[in-house]
Amino acid sequence: MTDADDEPRRTEARTERSRWPGWIWAVPIAAAAIVLWLAISAIASNGETVTVSFDSAHGLKGGDSEVLMRGVTVGKVSDVELSKDGGHVVAKLSLDHDVDKYLRTGTRFWLLGATPSLSDPASLRGIIAGPQIVMEPGPGKPTREFQGLDQPPAPGAQGLEVRYVIHLKGAVGELDKGAPVLLRGFRVGSVADTALRYDAGADALDTPVTIALEPARFGLAGQKGGRQAMDAMLDHLIAQGLRARLTQDPPVIGQSEIELAFLPGAPKAALGENGGPAVIPAAPSADIASIAERADTVMSRIEALPIEQIGAHARHAAARVDALASSPALAASIRHLDSTLDEVDRTVHQVAPQVTPLVARLRQAADQADQAAVAARRTVAGDPTRQDADLPSALHELSGAARSIRVLADYLERHPEALIKGKGKDKK
Repeated sequence: MTDADDEPRRTEARTERSRWPGWIWAVPIAAAAIVLWLAISAIASNGETVTVSFDSAHGLKGGDSEVLMRGVTVGKVSDVELSKDGGHVVAKLSLDHDVDKYLRTGTRFWLLGATPSLSDPASLRGIIAGPQIVMEPGPGKPTREFQGLDQPPAPGAQGLEVRYVIHLKGAVGELDKGAPVLLRGFRVGSVADTALRYDAGADALDTPVTIALEPARFGLAGQKGGRQAMDAMLDHLIAQGLRARLTQDPPVIGQSEIELAFLPGAPKAALGENGGPAVIPAAPSADIASIAERADTVMSRIEALPIEQIGAHARHAAARVDALASSPALAASIRHLDSTLDEVDRTVHQVAPQVTPLVARLRQAADQADQAAVAARRTVAGDPTRQDADLPSALHELSGAARSIRVLADYLERHPEALIKGKGKDKK
């Protein structure tokens, strides 16, 4: 055995590169996969994003307000912001994938509960929960941008509106955009705009109100020349006394609104033109004066009354009544009258017991006179030789005396006081 065989062998390490990066990379790879899956799921669940423009937000909140279609929640408002020109509000809606096929130019969006009213109980929910956006599918080409409405549109109106101007007097500033326009209790449109201007030509303030009427509410949907048909109809109704006026429903505490009403005896008028929307004549100021203005008129009339003079006269009259009531002469007169009445009452009571026997005796005398007259007639009838020329007249006087005695007895029985003060004269 050689020395070379006795030497120990050295261990040599050999490294080899593997395609697997190692278990340490499993955690970040799994995290990245989860993030990617969540992103894909979020994109898939968010659906399509559309923008809807409104005149005002009316309480819309991003991430809170719902989007409804046929009463079913199909999305939410993701964000609400002002447009670049600041003229309106843009609401971004995140809708479910199931409704993507309904996003077409004929689809309409409007606010539900934007203007709560006591006359519409369904709108009162917006006071607590805020407004909702309602989506109604329609035909047309696909789109992702829409113009929303502040109020529900008329069925079949397809967003068609015809605007008119009304020059009203009263608390026009209390009218909100979207306030209803009513005709015979039916909602036929809404308030689109209000303004306050100074008319230099008339040297007076002007408060024009722009209203948007919906032809479908009048049964004119789908007709050619919608504006011309509306103008012709309104011109005919105005000739019959149709006027616009400012009202509140309920009175005093309710929402201000515009009413189109027929006023008897209204002066002749027609649909006016001023280079823009046609003008619907308003009712006279006396018919649309607000309750506050009427209260001011009543207060001015009350202030014109001579209240101080009336109060002075009332105090003077009260003092005279008090002096008369406390006068010694009045008290003495009342006592004297009481004593006189007491004496009369006592006298009547004293005479009354004596009247009854007197009346009985008078009736007895009358009966005896009748009997004497009857006996005399029988005697004369039995012996004609006893007849005397004066006897018939005597018998007649005897019968008259009996009747007079009975009349006297009846009168004393009804009026015993005649024995004291005599018989009064008959009043004619």
